[in-house]
Amino acid sequence: MGLFMVSYDLIKNKDYKKLLTEIGRMNSRKALASLYLMNVDGTGKDLKDHLAQYIDDDDKLMVIEFTKRPNFTKANDGTNKWLDENL
Repeated sequence: MGLFMVSYDLIKNKDYKKLLTEIGRMNSRKALASLYLMNVDGTGKDLKDHLAQYIDDDDKLMVIEFTKRPNFTKANDGTNKWLDENL
């Protein structure tokens, strides 16, 4: 299992449903408005390639692997618990 931060910018159509449905189906936690923490099998490239199927050609997607607890201020409720359970 790998721990990843996934962030996105959906440009013209702002069609969030496909991407958010797929992220929600996986072991994830919404930490900020467009940033999710995910614990999934595979590499960052694997995850990026998989999620890229759910965005439009003009959208942006970034996947960052992490191994240490991220530093943050005021993430969404449940973020600390998710990190405790997955780190």
